Amino acid sequence: MSTDRDSLIQPAGVRQVPFLILFLRFFENLGLIVMLIIVVVGTSLIEPRFLTVINLINIAITASIMAVVGFGMTFAIVMQGFDLSVGSTQALTACIAASLLAIVPMPVAILGALLIGLLIGVVNGVVIAELNVPPFVATLGMMSIVRGVALLYTKGQSVLIVGHDEYALLNTGKVLGVPAPFIIALGTFVVLFVLLRHTPFGRHVCAVGGNKMAAISAGLKINIITVAVFGLVGMMAALSGVMLSSQLMIVDGTLGVGLELKAIAISVIGGTSLYGGSGNMPGTFLAAFLLAVINGALNILKIPAFYQYLALGALLIFALALDTLRRRLFARILKESS
Repeated sequence: MSTDRDSLIQPAGVRQVPFLILFLRFFENLGLIVMLIIVVVGTSLIEPRFLTVINLINIAITASIMAVVGFGMTFAIVMQGFDLSVGSTQALTACIAASLLAIVPMPVAILGALLIGLLIGVVNGVVIAELNVPPFVATLGMMSIVRGVALLYTKGQSVLIVGHDEYALLNTGKVLGVPAPFIIALGTFVVLFVLLRHTPFGRHVCAVGGNKMAAISAGLKINIITVAVFGLVGMMAALSGVMLSSQLMIVDGTLGVGLELKAIAISVIGGTSLYGGSGNMPGTFLAAFLLAVINGALNILKIPAFYQYLALGALLIFALALDTLRRRLFARILKESS
C-alpha cells in the first residue's frame, strides 16, 4: 500500500487548516498595513516633509534591501533555525562585487558575489547538519569569520565604485516609476513565496521545522534540506550586499552590522513563528516596510539614532509575545475543530 510522503510529513493543521485560522493569518498582515498607515499619517502630521517623493523612495529602497535578507531568514526560521552571519555576508559580498567590477563585466561581478554568499551559507549548513552544531553557535562563529575575511579582503579600507553607471541603476533605475530595488525585492518575493508554499521543497522545510523526528521517519533527507536552506539564506544576504553596494557606491568591511537582528525581527514581526513549521512571506515583506518607515520617521524627526535600536527591540519583544498568543489560539482552534 503506497502513501503520499508529502501528505505524511506536513505539520499538524497544514493539510486541513480551518477557515478561521486562514482568516486570522489574513488579519495579521492587515494589522501590519494598519500600523504602517498609522506611522506614516502620524509622522506626516508632525513633519510634512516625510511624504516627499524622495523620502518615500529612500524608504522603499531601504525596505527592499532589508526584505531580501528577511525572505532568506524566514526560510531558516521556518526550519527552527536562524543565521547570525547575514550581516557579515552582506559586507563581504558587497566588497567582492565592488572590487570585481574593476576587472570583469557587471553580470560576472554580481554572479561572483552571489556564489560567495551561497558558499558561506552552504558551509553554515554543512556545519549544522553534519557536525550537529546548533545554528546559533555555527552562525555566530561564521559571523566573526566572515567579518574578519571582509576586513582582511579590503585591508580595512573602503572600496569605491567609479565609472559603472549601469551598476548604479540597480539602485537609481526605475521601471514605470517604480524603484529598481523594489522590483528586485518583489521578484525575489514571488519566487521564494512559490518555493515555500507551492513546492515539495517548501513543504519539506515546513515539515522539518514542524516535527523533525516525523520528517526523519518519513524519509526526508534532513541534512540536504538544511544545507539548501542555509545556502539560500547566504545567497539572499549576498543579493542584499549587491543592492547595498549599488546604493552606496562605496563599501567597506564594516557594513551590515546588526542586520541579523533586523532580519530576524521582520520575519517574526511578519508572523513567522520561532517555533518553526510555517512561514509568512507577505508578512516579512510588510514588516520590512514597517521597520524602514519607523526608522525613516525617527530620522526625519531628528531623533537620535540609538532610539532606533530601542524601537527595534520593543517591536521584536511585542512580536514574540504575539507569536506565543497566536500559537495558543491556533492550538485551541485546531483542538476544537478536531
